[in-house]
Amino acid sequence: MIRIRWVLVGALSPLCLLLLAALPCAAQISCSFESGLGHNGQEIGTSITGLSFGTTTGGSMRYADINSGWYSVTSDNGKVYEDGEYFVSGDVAAYCPNLADRGKIGFTMGTASFFSVGYSSQFGFTVDAYDSLGGLLASVTVGANAKSQGGTGLGCLTINHSGLAYVVLHDEGGYWMVDNVSTDAPVPEPGSFVVLAMGLVALAARRRK
Repeated sequence: MIRIRWVLVGALSPLCLLLLAALPCAAQISCSFESGLGHNGQEIGTSITGLSFGTTTGGSMRYADINSGWYSVTSDNGKVYEDGEYFVSGDVAAYCPNLADRGKIGFTMGTASFFSVGYSSQFGFTVDAYDSLGGLLASVTVGANAKSQGGTGLGCLTINHSGLAYVVLHDEGGYWMVDNVSTDAPVPEPGSFVVLAMGLVALAARRRK
């Protein structure tokens, strides 16, 4: 199989190789935010492949590294800070720095058909899902689950709907954190970067000739 694959790639023109490299593939994205360990308060932005983490006012969602001690959280790894009001998984979650703002998670390589997120909130927590034109496709609201509200762990909210381009996260007071995002939004095929490099080399060789 490997030999056949290389024969086929070698027969393709450099332009075809570049086009192939640009094609996304469908694959489930799972994001636990643990890549933000040691980066407390820093912007997430587009640092996670296939996703963008912004806000509805044009800012960025940020990493919440609980080891900083800046947060009142209880983690499923046994760590508890202050009164452990909010629930997270592992050492890092995500939040909006402005309490009046809303989080916005976009799918940068194409639309998705499902979105799931772990949440902890002092108020009812809502996820609104939109299409690429900004039309509202679905909205799901769940109850508060912070420790003071009787919560015992990180909740999970899921939306299933075709054509999801981005979602907006919010509650009634801005006191929420999210973790463990997953979606079937497309991401670049792992091998596409290799194919892209091959295409560039082939173009360079042809230009020398």
